[in-house]
Amino acid sequence: MLQQTFLHIPGISKEVESHIWKNDILNWHEFHQQGHSLDLPTSKIFKIKEHVEKSIHALQHKNHQFFNLPSKEEWRLYQDFKEHCCFLDIETTGLSKHYNYITTIGLYDGESSRVFVKDQDLHEFAQEIAKYKVIVTFNGKCFDLPFLRSSFPDIDFHHIHLDLRYLMKDLGYSGGLKRIEKEVGINRDDELAEVDGFEAVRLWRRYKKGDLQSLELLKKYNEADVVNLKTLMEFTYGKLKEKTLFN
Repeated sequence: MLQQTFLHIPGISKEVESHIWKNDILNWHEFHQQGHSLDLPTSKIFKIKEHVEKSIHALQHKNHQFFNLPSKEEWRLYQDFKEHCCFLDIETTGLSKHYNYITTIGLYDGESSRVFVKDQDLHEFAQEIAKYKVIVTFNGKCFDLPFLRSSFPDIDFHHIHLDLRYLMKDLGYSGGLKRIEKEVGINRDDELAEVDGFEAVRLWRRYKKGDLQSLELLKKYNEADVVNLKTLMEFTYGKLKEKTLFN
């Protein structure tokens, strides 16, 4: 979808982008070859061609910061930056970043997952997150990222952040992560079926009292969150692409 996008070019509105698509120019390369035929001012066509060349170069070098898209449209980068993407979810002792703390952080790169645990290896998270250019969360704008910025003030979160809560809301899905998972056909293992964010807090408390099995269940729960985020992101990307191009 990114290579079909013109919205990141300064001065190009959704209306102009739609005009380009309606004239059967559906990607950067086609614009380079056929853009002169559009009913647009010559100066604008020249400007778009210039930025198309820059866009091709930026994509070749995986420069995610070049693509200055509106936040609601940043999902368009996902497919082309999938190899530089991670799925992230945190568990905490409560809802306040001022009074509570992070207990675990789950990361999934699409192939392998890791759960960082407080007082074990949580400090290694900073080095790991620096490897990625895109972060996918669910409700991360309101919860995960504020907590992480408070807990890791030295991390420069330069990443493109795709929050599935809001992307899926645009598709008509609302509610929490577990509810939406069920709506799109994702089922969790029986041992995780009744675990939610509140139970995650209780699991941590039991672990701190010496129950090691509670930590293992908490880690499995956190891991399931991030693994399922990829399935939801793939689903959402396909639906948003279809909605954008064909509606």
